[in-house]
Parts: sequence; C-alpha cells; structure tokens
Amino acid sequence: MRLKCAKKIKQEKKSYDISQSALYKTSSKSKLAAIYSLSVPQLLNSIGDFKCFEMTPKPDPFNIGKQPKPRWVQKPKGKLLAIHERTLKLLRCVQVPGYMQSALKGTSYKRNAESHLAGRMVATLDISSFFRSTTKSQVFNFFRDRLECPGDIARVYADLVTCDDCIPTGSPLSPLLSYYANKPLFDELSALAKSLNLNFTCYFDDLTFSGDTIKQDFLWKVERIIKKYGHSAASKKTRIFGPDTPKHITGTVIENGVLKVPNIRFRKIRLIKSALAGKGNSFGFSENQLKYKLGGLLGEAAYLDSDFKSLADEYNRNVRELNLIALGNGEAYRSPSSPSEVADESFIPPWKTE
Repeated sequence: MRLKCAKKIKQEKKSYDISQSALYKTSSKSKLAAIYSLSVPQLLNSIGDFKCFEMTPKPDPFNIGKQPKPRWVQKPKGKLLAIHERTLKLLRCVQVPGYMQSALKGTSYKRNAESHLAGRMVATLDISSFFRSTTKSQVFNFFRDRLECPGDIARVYADLVTCDDCIPTGSPLSPLLSYYANKPLFDELSALAKSLNLNFTCYFDDLTFSGDTIKQDFLWKVERIIKKYGHSAASKKTRIFGPDTPKHITGTVIENGVLKVPNIRFRKIRLIKSALAGKGNSFGFSENQLKYKLGGLLGEAAYLDSDFKSLADEYNRNVRELNLIALGNGEAYRSPSSPSEVADESFIPPWKTE
C-alpha cells in the first residue's frame, strides 16, 4: 500500500527591516537594472510607458445612490509593468507599523475596522484624490531618504514608478507605494494620536481614530497636518461618531462593540431577492447572474458577520454549479466586485461609490 505524502506546510514569508531590501542603497544604474534583470538601456527606455485613458466604472443598478464618476487611469505596460510588479514584491516583505492596514497580506478593511472595536468614540477622515496628490517629489524622497539611494538613482526610481508627476492610478504598485511616499504624514498622525491616547489606522486614503474622547479641535489638527504634506481632507466626509452612535468605518459598521454589515448591503440583497422573485426590476440580468450577485453579497456579509455563513455557503454552492454550467455553455460569470475589477477601478473600494 502506497502511503500518501504529508502536505508540506507553506511557511509564511517573514518581514524584514527596509535596510535588508534589495532596493536599499542602490548605488548605480547598472545595479538598479540588475534588480529587474534588465540592461540599463532597457530600464531607461521603459520610463513613461503607460497606457492612459479615462474610465467610468460600470454603475451597479442595485446601488441606489451616487453614480460612479469617470476616472483618469494610467496603467504601466510591457517591461514597465514587470518593473512595478517586481518593486511591489520587494516592498511587500518590508516591516510596516501596526497602523498600516491596507495593500499587504494580512490586512483588510475588516481588520482595519476591528482595530477600533473598543473605541468609545470614532473619527474618520478621507484624503482627497490621494494618488493624484501624491507627487513624484514625495516618491523621490522615499527612495532617497528611506531607501538611502543617491539622488540620481532615486530620480530614476521615481521616473519609473510615477506618471504625470504623480502616482499612477492603474499600477499594482501604487497602493503600497502611496503609503511609503506618505509615511512621514502617517507617522506624524500616529504620533499625534498616541499623545492623546487614541488609536490610529490608515486604510489607503481612509484615516480612522478611536478612543474615549475625540474633540473637534483634534480633527482640525489632523487636517492641518494633512495640508502640511500637500494633501487635503474631504471635509464633507469627515465625521465623529459618539458613544451611542453606530460607527461607519471602511465599508463596515460597529455597533455596541460588534462589527456588523452596513444597511446599504442589506438593501442590495433585498432588491436582488425581489428581482429573483419576479417582484422587482432585474435590470436585464439573468436569473443565474442575479443568483451569482446575491451569492457574492452574502459571502461579503458572512466575512463580516458569521451569522450569515450558512446562508452564504448555500448560495456559493449554487454559484459553483452555475459556473460549471456556464463553462459548459462557453459563458462566464464574474462578480462585479471581484478584486480584478476593483483594481481596474483605480483601487477605489466598492463602498466609496455608494
């Protein structure tokens, strides 16, 4: 009898200090090119190789609210895309502060919100046009000051990973690079929070603070710091949630210290169920497509609240069956909120279009 080999447990990669990165203290263009397995001419010729276009995300008819706005997207192509992907791979292994809750394995919008479960009060702010307002100069400073590269090499790095003097919205590197380029800003906000016994996290351009007491003058201080680093806060989105108020944080709701599914998700679920029952508008979606959308929403609900797990599992089994049928018919079904589509939509989380 042949014994089955035990599956090897895949060890998770350990993070290291930035001084251990292959990008650290790149001393010449030849060494820089070697990091990407390119010649110097190939490296330099790839600068600026972006596909730029305007894109309007597809509206979700089951989202009753603001229609998505057109976005200008810059996507790296060819060798430049490989350069961005390689840089991302190297930076992902670098240790980051605990307040960083995005763009890395083990982080998520759920974990970001969970960091504030114990907060009696919560304040949230949103940085306007975060990628567009993160300049090439800030990216250059990161490579020169944090990675300690000579000025001419830091300039090449900055030229490679930026477009039109800012971080490109369509690069896989941009979410993590936006953190490193703005780390001095986030560090100062973290220090301010600690000085007042507040907890701070950042999820892309969403800033969240929690603690026993948060006053309006604290938010003014935060907005002044944001302005000092060349950004501006979306003042209409700045909010303070009191002790007895449901707290809306990055696509979730905290109520009585418990993470819950936002009401807007339930509204979508009700509308899709109504369409499936023939009592509501299906907006041209087939029955199978509606079931697939509903399965995705229930899966997201189960991710936030385990009470939805059994219901989500049932629908996900239906989705898998539908996929098999669809593949047999040469069709394909895909959730509108899949990670690939979110990436195509300039890395804007789905709740930001609601």
